[in-house]
Amino acid sequence: MAITMFTCGRCRKRYSNPLTHTCVTRLNSRRRPGKTRFTPQASVKCSKCGKPYTNPLTHTCQVTTDFRQRKAAQARKVKAAKKRATRKARAERAKQRAQQRAQARAKARPADTNSPAPGAGTTTPASPSVPKPSAKPGLKPPSRPAPRTAPKHDPRECFQTVRTGEGPDAAHECERFPCRIYREGYAHGHSTGHRVGYTLGHRAGYEKGYTQGYADGWARGYNQGAVEGFKAGAEEGHKVGYESGYKAGLSAGSAR
Repeated sequence: MAITMFTCGRCRKRYSNPLTHTCVTRLNSRRRPGKTRFTPQASVKCSKCGKPYTNPLTHTCQVTTDFRQRKAAQARKVKAAKKRATRKARAERAKQRAQQRAQARAKARPADTNSPAPGAGTTTPASPSVPKPSAKPGLKPPSRPAPRTAPKHDPRECFQTVRTGEGPDAAHECERFPCRIYREGYAHGHSTGHRVGYTLGHRAGYEKGYTQGYADGWARGYNQGAVEGFKAGAEEGHKVGYESGYKAGLSAGSAR
């Protein structure tokens, strides 16, 4: 039981001892402080919810617990356990079916005295035998068709033997998917290689031919020009010297 004697006029809270009461208000509060009044009041705390009340007839307990959270967690655990059990049962059934298929294949396979029996050394529980339906008299069971095996088809060999003509434009009429892919790749690679090789070869050949031709032309032109210039100079010098000497001799003779 709690007993309060006063009601604070500033903070509007109840207290019993004025010496220990502390007002807690906002600084920007616009409410005008009132008078502290003497209002004795006794209140009792509820033993169930722990809240005080003055009138037990109007008190309503509000107990907050984590019941919903615990209930939801329990539901999730149950759901997860069911999922695990379902997965485990499905795996067990798949394992049993695989064992039954392995046993059926072992029975259908012809016996071999040299090879050990399948499953030797392992303890596998025997599956319950299911009686097979008997065929009607006079009727043969349907024969199982043999598996289809496609012949080996090499796209490279097909491209070299089936096509007509040479080069990337040669006709190749095989419509198999690997052959079409090989044909398209061959044409693409041929065109790309031709373009790249032509560019690189032209550049390398031009550089090499220019250097070699310049050196050969210089050496050949220098030697030939020197020989021809020497001959022309000798002839021209002989002619000029002969004429000048002849004229000088005539003038000297006429002077004597």
